[in-house]
Amino acid sequence: MSDLQDPFIVGEKCYLRALKESDLSGDYVSWLNDFEVTRYLEVGRKPSTPETLRAFFDDLNKSSNRILLAICDKDNNRHIGNISLRNIHPVHRRADLGIVIGEKASWGKGFGSEATFLMVDFGFRRWNLHSIWLGVLTTNIAAVRAYEKCGFTLDGTDREAWWADGQFHDVHRMSILAREHFARVQEK
Repeated sequence: MSDLQDPFIVGEKCYLRALKESDLSGDYVSWLNDFEVTRYLEVGRKPSTPETLRAFFDDLNKSSNRILLAICDKDNNRHIGNISLRNIHPVHRRADLGIVIGEKASWGKGFGSEATFLMVDFGFRRWNLHSIWLGVLTTNIAAVRAYEKCGFTLDGTDREAWWADGQFHDVHRMSILAREHFARVQEK
């Protein structure tokens, strides 16, 4: 394992750190322009450029209700994806989670599950959130399994709520409460 570069939250396989300006070019732009990577995401409906990423980065740094962190492979410090808590509500103490593993060579290796667990734990411990929710296409079986592995439960399904691949898809709404997360952590 190499020396970690500016880690904020450290897991077994990956660590989370602040997104850096140097992350905005190269691979990151390629991820957002790759249909396989963005198939289940809001991004990817129009081309991304270093300039559009720069504008996003600038807006992100001004936001008080969003945290976006880079996911890095501990073995090589490579930036392989991003994870975020968005729409953080200070009264209701809830947020929604978003994640992308852009490096396809890192798919199926547990990085997404570990990053999700790390971000959920961070949201509950450091931001005193009460609940974290997400939306996932019902056809994205790997993601549904990863979220279930992290303790998310199905709240309901929004029928034909997402347009992709020339058709509408159902979207599961899943959530986890702080008390559920901490009970799972205690069991381990």
